[in-house]
Amino acid sequence: MTKDTNRKPTQHIASGFGDHEGGGANRRERASYPEPDRKTVTKEECVSAYNQETDDLLQGDYLEESGMALSVTRHASTPPVAEFKFLLSGIDSLDLGLYVSWGSDWKRRLNTLDKKKREAGKKKGLLIGLPSGRKCIFKPGGKAPNYRFHLQFEAYNLFIAKAAKPEKSPNVYLSINSKTLWFDGIETALTWVTEDLKAIGKGKVQFVQVSRVDLCADFWIPGGISYQFLVSHKATRTEKATLHTGKDELETYYVGDVKAPIKLRIYNKGLEVKKGGTKFWFLDLWKRESIEDVWRMEHELHRPALKRFGINSLDDLKEKQTGFWRYLTSKWFSLRLEDNEKTERRTVHPFWCAVQDCFNQGAPDNELKPVPKSVREVSPEWHLSHIDGCLSSFAALLGITNRDDAVRELLDRLTRRNNGKDFEAACTKKAIQKGTLSDGGNR
Repeated sequence: MTKDTNRKPTQHIASGFGDHEGGGANRRERASYPEPDRKTVTKEECVSAYNQETDDLLQGDYLEESGMALSVTRHASTPPVAEFKFLLSGIDSLDLGLYVSWGSDWKRRLNTLDKKKREAGKKKGLLIGLPSGRKCIFKPGGKAPNYRFHLQFEAYNLFIAKAAKPEKSPNVYLSINSKTLWFDGIETALTWVTEDLKAIGKGKVQFVQVSRVDLCADFWIPGGISYQFLVSHKATRTEKATLHTGKDELETYYVGDVKAPIKLRIYNKGLEVKKGGTKFWFLDLWKRESIEDVWRMEHELHRPALKRFGINSLDDLKEKQTGFWRYLTSKWFSLRLEDNEKTERRTVHPFWCAVQDCFNQGAPDNELKPVPKSVREVSPEWHLSHIDGCLSSFAALLGITNRDDAVRELLDRLTRRNNGKDFEAACTKKAIQKGTLSDGGNR
């Protein structure tokens, strides 16, 4: 890589899904407070909290602001995060459940996959090529408990179940690589996957469900973050936390149980890149020449948490990720000055203000709230996928191959099965239970 010693960090937005942001130009000029004490303050008011002896880790009352960096005098034993610069934010890990309908010759294709799996077991992985020109490694294992086959592509990993059609759960599991997410984007990856599924078994994707997503933000923090700083400033909903150190310095701070649907990692990303040796491409995204002192705040979110906040489809994720990040960095975990006996009333640390704001992309970022269980539901697309699968099975039993004929036969049998008033009453009851009556349940 050619070095440019005069280059300054600038804004970078990765292509594709529109979910990556860099440069910090959109960091909002306010701090955030949880209800009921939430109020809007200016950055100057947030910064002045340091000058009023609100943080007992600071000895002096000198604090200066220059551009995007904040500087304060450091305490000898527990240095605060006094200077920082926002580098990048976005999705670093994404797993999707795909509801795939395979072609009519799936049984034959399934036998071929089983044969390839046996060959892969003998060779510790079998290299195969697809008509698209992409190559993959057919792995001997799978993904327990549902996915028997594992195909590793350069850009993603595909796990395939034996079911010819999806039922209540996805029958294909997709895990997109980090580099693909940052440089190519989700939409491009899905285009490739669609081609590969067609080549593997004439597969058609009926619905895409978000199963896991990692939202992250990277900052340059000279001197790094200390364990003492985190412990003395944290405000969190869970006391479960562990740390990993190296050479008596913090490397990773974990918040949340290992099996929890929401977890947080605060870690030395530059050190991870250095140790791994395969992700120096992050320097291009960070617009930096050095990996030193780059730290990451990363929330790992699994299906139960996503469902709880109404994130089922990719459209849901795109629409709600900013508000979800606001919730995670305001209500679930935050760093606050020690200026009040009640944790929830403490002022948000200036560094954490920047963390909270790095996903807003200049748009409103109203905090996302959990969806009540009574109205929590999968999207209409999921129901359509299920109906489509049932319709083809229904038609096959009757020897029908034309879709219009199948729909007419289905409608005729449903009409004879129950009348219009019974159907309307059943729909109204469910709409009341789900809280959607005013959205069209009474039509």
